[in-house]
Amino acid sequence: MIPAPSDPAPDPAPSDPALSDPAPSEPALSKTAPNDTAPSDTAPCDTVVSDTVVSDTRPRIGIALGGGSARGYAHIGVLATLEQHGLAPDLVAGTSFGAVIGALYASGRSVSQMRHDASVMRRRHLLPQLDFGLHRAALFEGRRLERYLEGLTEGRHFEDLKTPLIVVTTDVDTGERVLLRSGPLARALRASVAMPGVFWPVEVDGRRLVDGGIGTPIPLDTLAALDVDIRVGIGAGMMSGDSPAIQLAQRLVQTPVGRRLHRALADSSQRNPVASLGRALAFTVDSWNCPEAPLDTLQVHTRPPISWLNFNRAEAAIRAGEEAMVRFMPRLRVALADFEAA
Repeated sequence: MIPAPSDPAPDPAPSDPALSDPAPSEPALSKTAPNDTAPSDTAPCDTVVSDTVVSDTRPRIGIALGGGSARGYAHIGVLATLEQHGLAPDLVAGTSFGAVIGALYASGRSVSQMRHDASVMRRRHLLPQLDFGLHRAALFEGRRLERYLEGLTEGRHFEDLKTPLIVVTTDVDTGERVLLRSGPLARALRASVAMPGVFWPVEVDGRRLVDGGIGTPIPLDTLAALDVDIRVGIGAGMMSGDSPAIQLAQRLVQTPVGRRLHRALADSSQRNPVASLGRALAFTVDSWNCPEAPLDTLQVHTRPPISWLNFNRAEAAIRAGEEAMVRFMPRLRVALADFEAA
């Protein structure tokens, strides 16, 4: 996470207000875009190629920020590089930690302030935000985390943001992707970072929502039906080539026993906590088995050299994001030129 700004920085943001005890009201589910949900038996694989439309102005850029916990600090470096090239995004979609970074950026917090706040973040700062104890097959309930996010976002709602934001979550009972775009930010962010088995699902309009990264590691295709001309996906989480555990899971699910177990977990209709955790695991494996994005897809992976719990190494992740975006910039420039020539 990123602490609320308190120490001086080059471009300070307003200080956070006191956290209130009552839980914030729930955000409304988006009901306008056809891509708000995706069936669980065809878990979304973010391989949408940038399709553009003619515009008389500078191309509108949409950016999709993936999850990765502390590795997601790389998104700060990506945003800094885009701004340095005069290409600040016009719309942001985010899942899991990418949703948190996206929310701070969309609220107007500068990348320099975000970088400063990340640099002083340590795991010990997060411990007071965790309500320990086994709750419904999860380690933490998540109410303290929501109050922390309420302070971090200064009580803002989606409607208060300077840049449009979409927060991506997953329905733990169906595997459907659910997009949140109205109401209080803190509730939506709590849902998007609610890793199954770690945090309770968050109920919104009768649906139990968890980590958006389960079915949508990089939510690029959430931008397909939105008012942007160029769509760019940014990854920061672990990839199969980086993780022996992911490689093992991919091999197991290809065996007859693994396939039967996977199908039993994914198809379970029970709503108890253990069954929900099993479905979440099955949906996660589905996302790992998504095919590679086509070569002409505007998607870049930052590959931060840190683990998902290395909150004390934010600067290394931020630099990885900067370097990855600098390498990717020629491709983005070509896409912009092609759009303008169309």
